[in-house]
Amino acid sequence: MAEELGRRNEVGGAVTGTVVQSGSIHHVTLAGVARSEPPPVPPRQLPLAVRDFVGRYEQLAALDALLSTACADGGASGAVVISAVDGLAGVGKTALAVHWAHRVQDRFPGGTLYVDLGGYGPGEPATPGEVLDGFLRALHVMPERIPIGVEARAGLFRSLLTGRRMLIVLDNANSAEQVRPLLPGSQGCMVLVASRDSLMGLVIAAGATRVTVTPLAAQEAVELVDGTVGRSRAEAEADAVRELTRLCDRLPLALRIAGSLIAARPHLHVADVVAEMRDGRGRLDALSTSTDQATAVRAVFGWSYQKLAGEHARLFRRLGLHPGTEIGVHAAAAVAGLTVSRTRRLLGELAEVHLIEPTASDRYRLHDLLRAYAAERVEQDDSPEDRGRAVQRLMDWYAHTTAVADRLVYPAHLRWFPDLGESRGGLPAMDGRAGARSWLVTERANLIAAIRYAAEHDMAHWAISLVHSLETCLYHDAYWDEVFEVCALGIAAADRVGDRASHCWFLNRSGWARLQVSGWDHAVNDLHRALTLARSLDNPYLEAYARNDLGMGCLRRNSYAEALEYLGPAISLSRGTDSGRQEAFVLCNVSSALAGLGQYHRALEHAERSLVLHCQAEDHEGTVFTLNQLARIWQQHGDHAKAIALCEDALAATRDYAYLPDLAATLDTLGSSLYHTGDTRGAEDCWLRALEIYNDYADHRIPDLRTRLHLLQANGTTTNVVPDRQVNLADPPD
Repeated sequence: MAEELGRRNEVGGAVTGTVVQSGSIHHVTLAGVARSEPPPVPPRQLPLAVRDFVGRYEQLAALDALLSTACADGGASGAVVISAVDGLAGVGKTALAVHWAHRVQDRFPGGTLYVDLGGYGPGEPATPGEVLDGFLRALHVMPERIPIGVEARAGLFRSLLTGRRMLIVLDNANSAEQVRPLLPGSQGCMVLVASRDSLMGLVIAAGATRVTVTPLAAQEAVELVDGTVGRSRAEAEADAVRELTRLCDRLPLALRIAGSLIAARPHLHVADVVAEMRDGRGRLDALSTSTDQATAVRAVFGWSYQKLAGEHARLFRRLGLHPGTEIGVHAAAAVAGLTVSRTRRLLGELAEVHLIEPTASDRYRLHDLLRAYAAERVEQDDSPEDRGRAVQRLMDWYAHTTAVADRLVYPAHLRWFPDLGESRGGLPAMDGRAGARSWLVTERANLIAAIRYAAEHDMAHWAISLVHSLETCLYHDAYWDEVFEVCALGIAAADRVGDRASHCWFLNRSGWARLQVSGWDHAVNDLHRALTLARSLDNPYLEAYARNDLGMGCLRRNSYAEALEYLGPAISLSRGTDSGRQEAFVLCNVSSALAGLGQYHRALEHAERSLVLHCQAEDHEGTVFTLNQLARIWQQHGDHAKAIALCEDALAATRDYAYLPDLAATLDTLGSSLYHTGDTRGAEDCWLRALEIYNDYADHRIPDLRTRLHLLQANGTTTNVVPDRQVNLADPPD
C-alpha cells in the first residue's frame, strides 16, 4: 500500500502549471493566479540638503540649462556628464550639487544615486568596484548576482539603467579614472560630478561640461553669516561681518565655521573673532578648532595638499614665501628655483586642482586662507636654509627686473642704485617701454609687499634697491600714499646700513610728493633735511635736487625772490651731472621765478636754454615741462599764436612720455590763449581735460581752474576769466 501511495505522488512528463504534491488531499480550492510582488521603489539616496544655502544663481542656471538641453529631445542625445561642481576646497561644491539635485530629482523617475567617492578626505578613496557594488544593491540586485570585477559590474550597471531616467551624483571625485566606470551608457541619464580637480579627462573623452564654483559674492557671504549668527546680531556689527567674510575668502565652509563659533557664544562680538583672524596662522587656527576633520579648514586643505606629487607640493609650499597676493610665472620660478617652462607647467597643474587660481596669462593667485596654509607648510616642511635661499632668489629677481623696467620706462632719469650684479633668474619679455610700464603697473602691489618684507626681515639691500626702482613709477601714477610709505621704508633701510646718499634721495622724493599733495608746510621739513644732508655729503647733485624742489615750493607760494635764493646756486651744482636733465629743470624753474618778478627777457633765455638741454638728454617729460613755460612767457607777451603752437608741440608728445600734471598745465595754458583768441569752446574743452587730470593727482591748481571754468560757463564772453597782462620782450630786462 505504501508503495502505491508513493507512485501516485510522483509527477511525470512535462509540467506547465501549478503542481501540488501531498500525501493525502481531501479538499482543494483554486482561487485564481497568485499576485506578483510590488515593483521595487526607485532609490533616492541624496543626503540632506544644506539648510542655509545662499546664492549660486549663475551656477544653478547653468545646470538647469544643461538639464533642459538633455531633456529637450527626450534624452535622444545620450547620457550627459557634468563635471560641474569643480572648485577649491571649502567653496561649497557638495552643497551646490546636492541642493540642485534635490530641486530636479523628481524629473528622474528611475531614481537618484549618490556616493561620496572620498577623493579628498582622511581615508582611502572609494574604488569604482566598491561604488558599483553599492549602486547595484540599491538597484535591487541580489548580492549573489553581483559579478566580480569592475568591468563586469560596470556592464551590469549600464544594462540595468537602459531605458531608465536616473540622476547620479558622484561627489568628491579625485580623478577621471575614478569616475569613468560609473558612467551610464543609456539615454536619459544624467551624471553630476563634484571634484576639486577639473577632471579635464572627462571633458575631453566624455564631453563633460564644466561649471566652476567660485567663492560667494560679497553680499551672498554676508547673507550666509547673517543666517548663522542671527540677522539682528549681524546687523549690529555690519562692518565686522563684512571684514569677517573677507578674512574667510568668502568660502562657505570657513564662513559657516566662523559663524558657528560666534553663534555658540552669545557674548562674543564678531569684531573679536575678526581681530583673532587677522593673522594668517591665527585665521587657520580659528577655523580648525572642530574635532570633526571634515569641517576643519586646515584638515580640508591638507587633504588636497597630500594628493600632490613631490615637485607640485614643493612649488605650492614655496608660493607661501611670496609676499604678494598674485604671482607671475617668472617670480614663481625664482622662488622655486626652477626653469620658467617647468614652473609654468606645474602652476597650470596646481590650478587644475584648484590650489591656485589663474588671474591672467602667466599669473596666479592663492586665496588668503590657502596662502596662509602654504606658508605654514613651507615653515614645517622646508629647512630654514632652503627657505632663506628661496627668498633671496625671489628678492634678487624682483630687484633686477624692477631696475630693468624702470630704466626702460624712464631712460633719462639719473639713479642712485647700489650695484646689483648679475641676476640669476630669467627676466620676462617686456617688449620695450610700453611692456616695461605694463609690468610695473601689474606688479606694483607685489613690489610694495616685497619692500615691506625686505624692510621687516633685515634685507636692507633689497629694500633700498626696490624703492629706488619703484618710486618714480608711483609718483607718475599718483600713488601718493605708497610713495610716502616706500620712501619711509627706504629711509629706515638706508639708516640700518649707513647709506646716507639713499637716505637723502628718499627725503627729497618724499618732500616733493608732499609738495604735490599737501603743500609747502608739509613738504618743507623733508626738503630742508635733504638739503642739510646733501651738503654734509658734499654731493652736488643731491644738493641741487633739494634746492630745486625747495625753489618749486616757493614758486607755488609766489615767493619768487626766495625761489631764486634756492635755485640760483643749483644751476652750477647740477651742471653736467646727468646729461643736463637736472640742470634743464633748474633753468626752467629759474625762468618761472624771473617771469614772476617781471624779468621776461631773462626768463625767456633760461627757458630756451632749458629746452635745448632737455632735447639733448632725450628727456620727453622735461621737454613738455619747458615748452609750457615758454608758452606762458609768449602768452604774457600777447603772442597767443606762438603760445598755442608751443602748447601743441608739447601735447604732441605721447602721454606715456610725460608727467600727466605737466600735460594738464599745458592744456591749462592752451585754454587761456584759445580764450583770448575768441575760441571759448576750445578753451572750455582744454580746461575740462586739464581739470580731469588735476583731480586724479589732487593737484594744487584745482581751485583756480574750477573758478575760471565756472566764470566761463556762466558767461562765455566775460573778460575776467584769465589775466590779460602783456609785456614787450624787446624791452631791456627789468
